[in-house]
This record gives sequence, structure tokens and C-alpha cells, in this order.
Amino acid sequence: MYEKKFHRNSQKRFYGQDKIYFVVAKTFKNQPYFKEPIFCDLLIEELKLCKKMKRFKLYGFCLIYDHLNLLLQPDDEFNISKVMQSIKKEFSRDANCLILNNSKGDIPNEEGDIPECRLHGYQYSRQYKKIFDMPRLLNFHKKFITKYGRSQFQIPKFKWQKSFYDHVIRGKKDFKNHYRYTVYNYIKHELPENWQYTSLNYEEIID
Repeated sequence: MYEKKFHRNSQKRFYGQDKIYFVVAKTFKNQPYFKEPIFCDLLIEELKLCKKMKRFKLYGFCLIYDHLNLLLQPDDEFNISKVMQSIKKEFSRDANCLILNNSKGDIPNEEGDIPECRLHGYQYSRQYKKIFDMPRLLNFHKKFITKYGRSQFQIPKFKWQKSFYDHVIRGKKDFKNHYRYTVYNYIKHELPENWQYTSLNYEEIID
């Protein structure tokens, strides 16, 4: 439904206050990274963190094997591009800590909002002058090592497809249609009826 316009529109964005966006972010070459529940759980934790740091409203999401659907509303300081840049960079860095078996959390050439190692579950941010709760990467790292070993070659380094598709919501009917499309996207892709990674199962982080 939306993939055909992904590249054509991805560089032309409409920025405005109080706008709600439907967003699709895809993995590089449609790699099905999110068949692995460890990566799904990690992305949910990153989403929670980014929501606190970038202060956007989150109305719905659904994580599919090779892409993420979001329905969100940025605040006045951080526009949709800054929000998506944060989500994608933070997750890429931390996922590659697991994939490349780097227990120190230092991945060359990976950027993020907080440059220091975040393995221990909290981090002081100089930008915000406060402490944020972080995904506990040591826990994710242990699960990953237990499942794949320390020298795994099954999963390539994580990478998102460049840019993302976005659609500005136009009215209540448009919002309702895109909300349903977002939260029930797993049905379209014939995933299990009890698919965990939709916002229907994470009401605590939904506005």
C-alpha cells in the first residue's frame, strides 16, 4: 500500500506544528531482523527511551519482520526527521553491539544521542542534564550469546534502509484509517494472531 512511494517521497517532507505522521522505516534490503524476538524487545526499549528524550506523542506502532510502522506526533523542538534519526541510530548501535559481540558497547561509526556506553541501564545526558533509564544491554547481550554463541555468522550487521516513508494525517477519518492499518499491520503480513509487537500490547507507552 505504501511501499511504492517510499523512495520517491522520502526526501520531501512537510514540517509543521501539531502534525501527526504515519511512518514506515524498513530494514536494508528487507532483511528480516525482527523475526528474532531479542531485536524486537530491544527496539521496543529504544522506542520508550526515544519517546522520553524527543518528547513525541505515540499513538500506535507495529513491528514486522522487515519494517516498523509508527503513528506519532513530534513536539515543537524535534521534528519528524530528528525523531526518526534518533530511533534508527540508537537501535542500530545497540543491535550491532549484540550482533558483533561487542560486550563493551562500542561500535565504530555508529552515532546516537548519548555517546557513552549504555550497558548498565542508565546514563546521564549532558544535553538534557538528567539521568535516563536505558535498555539494559548486558541482559540482551547474555540472551543473544546464549542463543547464537560468541562467533555467530547467521545474522549480518544491522542496517536500516536510507530515509523513511511518511504521511501527514489529514483529519479524524485519516487518523482512524492509519491507526487501524498501523496496529493491525501484523494481520496483513500473516503473522500469528497473538503477535506481541504491536502497540495493542503496550498501552503503557501509548498516548
